[in-house]
Amino acid sequence: MKRTVSLFAMMMIVIPVASFTTNTHPDYLSMPSRRAPSLSRPHGGHKFQVYSLLFQPTSPKTFLSKNDNEGDGNENLESIEIPSFIKSPVLCQVYPALVKHKEKYGNPNIPLGSTDGKRCKTLRRLHFQNKLSDEEVALLTDMDFRFHSFEDVYYECDFDEMLGKLMEYKVEFHTFQIPKKYEPDPELGAWVTMLRRLYRTNDLPADQIEKLDEVGFEWVSTRKCGSSFMSKYREVLSRLREAVEAGVDVSTLLVEDEELKKWIIGQRVAYENGNLSESRMQYMDEIPGVDWRKVK
Repeated sequence: MKRTVSLFAMMMIVIPVASFTTNTHPDYLSMPSRRAPSLSRPHGGHKFQVYSLLFQPTSPKTFLSKNDNEGDGNENLESIEIPSFIKSPVLCQVYPALVKHKEKYGNPNIPLGSTDGKRCKTLRRLHFQNKLSDEEVALLTDMDFRFHSFEDVYYECDFDEMLGKLMEYKVEFHTFQIPKKYEPDPELGAWVTMLRRLYRTNDLPADQIEKLDEVGFEWVSTRKCGSSFMSKYREVLSRLREAVEAGVDVSTLLVEDEELKKWIIGQRVAYENGNLSESRMQYMDEIPGVDWRKVK
């Protein structure tokens, strides 16, 4: 009788505690209600069997991340290993998304209207500013990542921000004649070059022209490009301008000057093969008196 009372008293204590735990502990919230264990002691059992029944361990919950629930193909991003040589924080952040985008669409060029798209834009600027390592550039190139072209810089950069950089250059060097390939800030040199080019073709917005005129910007570059293309281009441009001003038929001039004609044809062939840059095409379009795309 004494043993029965002790066991009954012990169970009366345990059951309320177990009931409270089952109703409040997070691990038990999703558990189905279950039948209370029998209070009778089974043959060959132990008097503490009730404890093992009441406190059965439950399996831990799996908490899904936001991406896991979205179902947009990004649920496996964390499983993508980032190469150890990547040092750029931006590239580290966006690399898994680049891999997934390439797997899905055949290229890693994520559109701008997303966080990863904005990171891609930042990568392009870092590349133009020579702030990515050779290994990082090679990795992105192998993935067919689209870097900035020279012409993209003007359209991608904020005008007021770049004007501020230009004024800092003016204060330091007392001129707006910044090199096209300005090593400390390649983006600035490219931006200024595009300003002048767009101004010549009347494609620069009036408000930007006004701001540049206010600071005394020099619209004509006094620097000379040393490339073989530009050296020959200046010669050809000068010859054809003189011919047009003198009323000479340019087609006749090309027949007489085989070297001149051969050079123009070379640019046309490069254009047809996709090997002529956008900037050089714009230069060629300024040649007067002839449609260089049709010279044969």
